[in-house]
Amino acid sequence: MSLSSEQLNYSDKTTLINTLLTLYKVVKFAFWLRPFGKYNYNYDYISSLAMTSSPPLPVIHLNIPSEELPSKEWVMLVVQKITILNANKARKFENDIPSFSVGSSIEESSFFDEKLQVLKDIEQEIKSVDSKEYLTNIAWKIASTAKQITQELSPGGVSFSVDDPIESAESSAIDEQLRHIDEQFAKAYQSSETSEELDFSVGVGSDLEDRSGESLDLAFKEIIKENIKLLELESEPSSNVDFSTGGFQDFPSLEDYNKLFVDIRLPQISQRFQEDLIFAYMRVAGPNPLMLQQLSEQNKPLQITNEKYQQIIEKFEFSDSLEAALQEGRLYQADYSMLKDMAQGSFPNNVKKYPAAPLALFAVPPVNSSSRSLIPVAIQCQPPSVSENPPVFTPLDGDNWMVAKTIVQMADSNYHELVSHLGRTHLFIEPFVLASKRKLPAHHKLRILLEPHFEGTILINYGAHKTLIATGGKVDQLLASTIEDDRVLAVEGAKSYLHNFNDVMFPKTLTKHGVGNSAQLPDYPYRDDGRLIWDAIHTWVGSYLSIYYTSDHQLLEDKALQNWAQELVSDQGGRLKNFGEDASGAIKTLNYLIDAVSSVIFTASAQHAAVNFPQSELMSYAPAFPFAIYSPAPTSSEKQGNFMSMLPSLDRSQTQIGVDYLLGSVYYTQLGQYNKGHFKDAKVMSYLGQFQNQLRDIEIEISKKNFSRLMPYKFLLPSQIPQSINI
Repeated sequence: MSLSSEQLNYSDKTTLINTLLTLYKVVKFAFWLRPFGKYNYNYDYISSLAMTSSPPLPVIHLNIPSEELPSKEWVMLVVQKITILNANKARKFENDIPSFSVGSSIEESSFFDEKLQVLKDIEQEIKSVDSKEYLTNIAWKIASTAKQITQELSPGGVSFSVDDPIESAESSAIDEQLRHIDEQFAKAYQSSETSEELDFSVGVGSDLEDRSGESLDLAFKEIIKENIKLLELESEPSSNVDFSTGGFQDFPSLEDYNKLFVDIRLPQISQRFQEDLIFAYMRVAGPNPLMLQQLSEQNKPLQITNEKYQQIIEKFEFSDSLEAALQEGRLYQADYSMLKDMAQGSFPNNVKKYPAAPLALFAVPPVNSSSRSLIPVAIQCQPPSVSENPPVFTPLDGDNWMVAKTIVQMADSNYHELVSHLGRTHLFIEPFVLASKRKLPAHHKLRILLEPHFEGTILINYGAHKTLIATGGKVDQLLASTIEDDRVLAVEGAKSYLHNFNDVMFPKTLTKHGVGNSAQLPDYPYRDDGRLIWDAIHTWVGSYLSIYYTSDHQLLEDKALQNWAQELVSDQGGRLKNFGEDASGAIKTLNYLIDAVSSVIFTASAQHAAVNFPQSELMSYAPAFPFAIYSPAPTSSEKQGNFMSMLPSLDRSQTQIGVDYLLGSVYYTQLGQYNKGHFKDAKVMSYLGQFQNQLRDIEIEISKKNFSRLMPYKFLLPSQIPQSINI
């Protein structure tokens, strides 16, 4: 049975409303209830995956310890992004329905630009907040700005009053839910031991400028209500979408996809994604920059002859031979064979999606060339095990070349979200968070160093389990396979790193992939910027740990440290393999501890930034990074395909914008900027100052490099790297 467009919209709205209501509970809980709960492992949630479990928190009913709840500042950053996102979708509706326009288009544009700027500027205000009262003022500003936008967008200029009955059963139900939440918290307070005075008053004057009896939770209620009004103004899916088949009566144009971005900036990639050099550049500066592997002379580079290779490279205006490129180490491939067993997805409306496991070949021009940027050479859309005698496409194949590149981008997006992002950052870090909480005392020097790099990770992983990768969730809607196979792939991605811990440290990964030599592969922003960050973190960690461990013997005598290591390798704990300096997982030398801790911090900060924030800047644009394709890979080069026919519907692309914008635009904390007073030991402060100065120098160096790159690579600018995986 297929879902109607109204049901799809209802599902998206329900998810957002439930998210806002949960965040409201979190805000109240963070103010008034005491932390409790223990860290345990729940092996039943997803096979072979450790997930935090504890007694459910009262009222919120989250099965995580309350000390893992986010700060109110984090919650407000998320709410600010949700409000911008809903304004973008509501304005898309207003732009599509001219009769809703109020005043001239120039006046409207100026009005909305002004209000959007207010919402954007609030981000910096939240990050610099220094009191509960100031945060409350910020919350009221978000509510007030959202109200002005809804009033301007409302049909005929109709305004909504907070105290007036809202002509929507949905909004009335929200009022009832908010009252119910307050009653729950009142009961929880009465049964608690806290002596804090609580204010569970309900209701607020219709004028948002009236600050009498204000509180953060009242302001938050108004934000929820105004966001619901924005949701009510969203457009129905475009009329050209045929939800019964998932196809289009008339394929939308790229301009149709561009128009989905109103108050959210249209990504720069939208103007250049069809260029061959930009397609290749995404392997070295895109959201998934660890797919390239150098080919050796023993590897057979697809079915490309030297003659064909020379015809291809003529398009890029240099001369070369396939043999020379192979011998000189200038041939690379991106192999997505890990996706070859992914089942065909069809959720949410029983429309077939087409997973693929392509193999793409790339080359670097020789030393004497005018440009040495990576170029694409050939693409095999499916491995022989999936498709018998699969064709190989090249830049000489007309429209089918764009089709083949789109299939690679789809595979890259799926591999990115499930393996590189979820598996190898979020799930990879989780065992270290739990082992540190369970085995390192609060005063232990290693725990003090690591704790800021773990902030928010348990919560965001829990949220991913309950929403994103839940059955019927956004991953199920958007990605190409079934949700069951998606989960399996994410776990396999995590295992591949957790079971090879000592081999997946950043420098070793570059060496293993054969991409460390800048003479062979000169243009690799992720590698070059990542090395700067790795070296800075490694130096800082080494300086810090050397204060407390002056000999290797001290490491062996540190029972808490050794218990931490044992927890990580235990079958009842983190189940890591290849961790430590022998089969028991023991940590015997300071050098090893520095490497291991540096790897954890680098993954939690820089590596996560490198794969998370491109979601907003790059992957929110579905034509460049489709999460699924809706027609199969071509089986021959004789029939020319149309890549537009493969793309997600506008409705599903709007959902992709929402997910990627929210996940890829919340910047909370900054690498190297620890909370004031976090380190009590004065001996640490001089080394911390050196770390911060080194990061500032790196910021300048990367910014200079970006002027000469095909596209700026901003994801490893230190100012853009949060301390932890918190979104």
